[in-house]
Amino acid sequence: MKLEIDGNARPKEDTSHDRLSVLRDAHRTLIALADGADSSWGAQTAAARTVDELARCFRAGTLPEDPADWVMILEAIDHVIFSDPEAGETSALVMLVQRGVVVGASVGNSLAYIVPPTGDPRQLTGRRRASPSIGSGLAQPVGFGPAELDGRLITRRASRVSRVGPIPAVSSSGERACLQ
Repeated sequence: MKLEIDGNARPKEDTSHDRLSVLRDAHRTLIALADGADSSWGAQTAAARTVDELARCFRAGTLPEDPADWVMILEAIDHVIFSDPEAGETSALVMLVQRGVVVGASVGNSLAYIVPPTGDPRQLTGRRRASPSIGSGLAQPVGFGPAELDGRLITRRASRVSRVGPIPAVSSSGERACLQ
């Protein structure tokens, strides 16, 4: 898997509500992406806390290979964010890549595709309407996989599906990144 990161620092006036964490060890990669529901401080807080909680799972070694377990993790994060009066709402996508296979879950309007070298893109997250977001207390994550990673792994918000391609995101350290 190739990850392109733009090292340009995020300007102070940037109120981006997108958060990205990519964590790797010798055998696997965890990709956590959250897109706050709006540009409010609460949405930024929800997105940052969601990505931080998913990164904590990686560091603690909690990396389920069953999509149903990722669904439960996102549901638990929803309740944590919902109970924080300063947090808003966010969509989220978590993907674990190991041994050439991707598994994960999404909530809200975050989508993931595998784009093989030849042929059409395969949507991992299923064609569905946006579900209640993390932070609503009503999130309905949907698991996906295991799916063979036989091409580029691409993320996209539902509003930008007209053109499948990498989307920019901002990592928790302020770097601009693009998943390929």
